[in-house]
Amino acid sequence: MFENEKPIQKDKLHEQVFDRLCTLLRQGEFTPGEAVPVAVISKAFGVSAMPVREALTRLLAVGVLTNVSGRSVGVPKLSKDELTDLRNVRLKVETTAVAWAVGNRDASFVADLEKILDRCVQAERSGDVRSFVRNNYEFHFRLYQQAGSPVLMDIINTLWLRVSPHLYHLSRADHYRVSNVHHQAIIEAVRCGDAEAASDALVADVSGAYDELVEALFAAEPVA
Repeated sequence: MFENEKPIQKDKLHEQVFDRLCTLLRQGEFTPGEAVPVAVISKAFGVSAMPVREALTRLLAVGVLTNVSGRSVGVPKLSKDELTDLRNVRLKVETTAVAWAVGNRDASFVADLEKILDRCVQAERSGDVRSFVRNNYEFHFRLYQQAGSPVLMDIINTLWLRVSPHLYHLSRADHYRVSNVHHQAIIEAVRCGDAEAASDALVADVSGAYDELVEALFAAEPVA
């Protein structure tokens, strides 16, 4: 974990640590059920424990992370209601971003999406879960960034802080291959300037991930 992280520069240290942790969460570098010691994060970032603890306190306050022990943090378990709420909000917000992105499309944007999809396909074929989660994040965020709305991106960033770590539960049932089919459909719709088709493909992708998560996390629960 964190083996490729570069030391953080000393100016604006606290904000840089916070931003780096947020990026790692959205990229799926915090695996659910895994305790991450503060000391490990401090060493990876090349900083003292103090700015790391301050950044973690902010993430703990909004429920993105939870205390596992006095010196370790982890990703909290989400309830079915929380997952459903996240799914519903994502569908509203992220389809808006997709529609705006289609309106702002250009050749370099489509080329970027194709390159990232190639990496997603390679990760799926090799069974590299961590690589798929990271590249899936990059695909979606390159898509949403084309919307050109910093306010919208702030909202999406917060949503993905909550959901990204749990995408590791989707490594079964050929989900990644199906997700890449949806990604390809998004690219084709973007290329054609079809905002409705792009949004529909995104809905299929997000909804499929939600259904798989519910089955993976709650299938064994007794029916009330």
